[in-house]
Amino acid sequence: MGTRRSALLTVCLLTAVSAGCSGNAVSDSAQAPAPAASSRHSTTLDPATSRGAPVSPLPPSSGTASASEAVAAGRPLPPATARGLPSGVFYLLAGPTLADLNVWQIGPGGHQQRLTSNHHGYGIDGFAVSRAGLILAGGDHLARWTPHGPSWLRSRGALLRGSSPDIRANGMIGYVTPPARAGTGRAAEFAIWVRRCCPARGSVVRRQTRAVTGPVFGPHGQLAVQGFASQAGRPAPAVIIYQHGDSRKLRTGVPAIPSLLVWGEHAPAVAVAFPSHVAELLYPDGRRALLPRGWQPLAWSPDGTQLLMQAGTALGVWSMNTPGQVTRIGGITPGVQILQATWLARKAPL
Repeated sequence: MGTRRSALLTVCLLTAVSAGCSGNAVSDSAQAPAPAASSRHSTTLDPATSRGAPVSPLPPSSGTASASEAVAAGRPLPPATARGLPSGVFYLLAGPTLADLNVWQIGPGGHQQRLTSNHHGYGIDGFAVSRAGLILAGGDHLARWTPHGPSWLRSRGALLRGSSPDIRANGMIGYVTPPARAGTGRAAEFAIWVRRCCPARGSVVRRQTRAVTGPVFGPHGQLAVQGFASQAGRPAPAVIIYQHGDSRKLRTGVPAIPSLLVWGEHAPAVAVAFPSHVAELLYPDGRRALLPRGWQPLAWSPDGTQLLMQAGTALGVWSMNTPGQVTRIGGITPGVQILQATWLARKAPL
């Protein structure tokens, strides 16, 4: 919860240009999700079919397994790194390439379980998880994950388009819809949606022609998105906070588009990651604090006092008690990249 990035949308963010936005609300209705796939195992996230080829679950990692065995098994973390994670349950979007991303659950004792298993080219773009459940984004559509596979969300009978989702503990979801066409007008704008899951009516909280990161929820129902503020007559990257119909723009300390926003229901600040700059904490009152150089944030701890961090192929933990340093946990499996993470106190209901 609170850590949202579409792997493919992030690439778009680094190249998108243009201007203008509006905050007019637009209602939409949502129908009940499509029937879940009947397979009792993980299935491919392919919106063209709700039934994929079943796969056998991977065996749990053993205490004596090596990093090379983790590579052979396809696990995102070597056993020593998985066992070294702080208390809680971790969900990772990981894989060898952007076309082969899957969601993994890292439980107590370093047990690694692959929740999804997708054919090449049908990898997951993004996910969101909280104690309300797991939402997946793939192929510009959204699905709720069930014990039988994906249950596709629908709006007016059609598959619900969306990417970069987030989900609160109360079941409220936020997501991005891309432009339907080039040019001008609403059909050419990115839109940030929020709706109850599932089903429920949805509404747009923001539209803009520039690409945006996915929305992330914070304390007290606040919602943060990447946007722009005017600086010296020019648009500059900013984080926009929405709450109860009001909004405020918080300028970052970096003249670059963030690659990731990390927040949470108990997190004191939005952790902002940048592809080539020092990450920072952006507080709702406008204060900024730099995070240790070389490390980028992945997920806040459930109590909002620690951050799971990544530096190249290493994972670590930053603490508010020792803000000037990151405690290294260990490396990730060679050849695997981690695009997104969520840190929960206990397993999410699936």
